[in-house]
Amino acid sequence: MMAYREAELLAMVEKDVLHPDLLFTKDYIEKDGVTSDTGKRYEEVVLSWLLAHGDSLVKTDENWSMYRTAVRRASEEGGRLIASILGQKDFARGVALDMSIHIKDSQAGEWGLFPLASMDRTGRVLTVYDVRQEGEAEMPLHRLLRVWSWKESVNRLTLASILERKSPFVLKAAVLVTGSSNERYGSSQRRSISLPLQRLSVLLGVSELYAFHGIHLAPVNPGLPLYGQYSKAELLSLIEKDGAHPESLYQKEYINRRGVTWDTEEPYCQVLGDWLLNHRDIWMTLPRGMYRWVEGARAEKILKSGFWAQARKQKVLPPFGRVLPDDLVFLGSRFQQVGRPAMMVHDMSGEGKDAVSLVRILETPESSDTLLGAVLRAFTHLVVLDEEKLLKDMKLPEGSHIESRILLERGEAQTDSFLRDLPCLSELMKAMGIGLVMVEKGYEALW
Repeated sequence: MMAYREAELLAMVEKDVLHPDLLFTKDYIEKDGVTSDTGKRYEEVVLSWLLAHGDSLVKTDENWSMYRTAVRRASEEGGRLIASILGQKDFARGVALDMSIHIKDSQAGEWGLFPLASMDRTGRVLTVYDVRQEGEAEMPLHRLLRVWSWKESVNRLTLASILERKSPFVLKAAVLVTGSSNERYGSSQRRSISLPLQRLSVLLGVSELYAFHGIHLAPVNPGLPLYGQYSKAELLSLIEKDGAHPESLYQKEYINRRGVTWDTEEPYCQVLGDWLLNHRDIWMTLPRGMYRWVEGARAEKILKSGFWAQARKQKVLPPFGRVLPDDLVFLGSRFQQVGRPAMMVHDMSGEGKDAVSLVRILETPESSDTLLGAVLRAFTHLVVLDEEKLLKDMKLPEGSHIESRILLERGEAQTDSFLRDLPCLSELMKAMGIGLVMVEKGYEALW
């Protein structure tokens, strides 16, 4: 392969990225090389360009070839390693699935293969694995782009049908390296990965893991600050990109991940919260009216029994006022149900010109939420309300203020983690009109 000048190399990348699924097949990706004029490694030049043009690495109907997805039983095709993983069921902080995924090109040739998959315990993240032997010769950027191309070529509807899932899930990919010595798990043995390659891996949803067999530990609660996989720059890069679609921010994996940046040792929630506080205008683009109002009589019929049904029956929820009989159903971009508050309460204070009418929407967090994830979900629900119409429908005073409260239960591990993150997010929550309340039961002295 002849050596390219840097300008020639960049011109080829710009041309070839028009079909990003084929990018990994290019010679300057497959093999190492150095530019003839600037002496830079091809990988360095290409990585720099891809990180600066991340929007070009997005699958569309126009830039992607046609591929077909076939799903078979991993237990019938895999070897001893696959059988052992399936036998133990628990794998990668989730559950191993008996499915191998074959990707076929337009001529029915084998384009890619993921011989193993796992689902996390929340049922929201499906990871497919490309299994490779330690020492297998492959350029890191080539491996990343190859696995990403395969992942994006998978038909998610086919997987959802096989898994009998109606709710959406995130699809990620990982290279599972086998046959490595256990000594590599000592910090001095780990292979270093360049920061640009790490950033691109995060953006593309591809990681590299090593298969370990033996006694290992699963953390239950944090001790010293847990160093995460992201640097501060990587987190900011992610949220700057995803901020174009703020309605789905609360669903992002890095939003609901705990830890500190490995370079500046700042809590994830602090870095992300500060950025969001300075970019609240991103929510101005969201359409209003993405909810369904359920009036009181119908709302009572669909109530589930339990604690919140009991709270509704007592008619008031001190100190926040009377329980409204109405209900809300929040809708996604395809008008599917994406959320529902526990209840709404209304309080009226003052008289005449000094009267203040306040509606509070009470929401319970998902079990996988961090405080930031719960705050962004609640704020997204607030933003999509057509306040004027909703107040009119519920026959509440015109000009009433609407805010949100996230409900916590004493003694829960999630409550402890929320309270730890609260100092980092208090300014953001105040600006968004989001607060925390502790649910308590029994006698209390109230004004």
